[in-house]
Amino acid sequence: MFASPNVINEHDCALAAENMMLAAQSLGIGSCWIGLADGLGYDMEFLKEVGVPEGHKLIAPLIFGYPSKQNLKASVRNADVILKWIN
Repeated sequence: MFASPNVINEHDCALAAENMMLAAQSLGIGSCWIGLADGLGYDMEFLKEVGVPEGHKLIAPLIFGYPSKQNLKASVRNADVILKWIN
């Protein structure tokens, strides 16, 4: 996900990326935020090759695909997992 030059708040892009990942999950599609791909945002040759408009900034390098294992369920959580409530 790339932000246009006039987008000041990068948090909005991060929130949009999270919503994309949640929507994908609801459709059975896996996703991953590839933090190591941040460097691609500074590779002008790559940006030109994939058609990113000039001045846009890479905010959320995401990938999507169908997982090899379906119906993975979260592990059971017990109430005693909470270490300490902070007031």
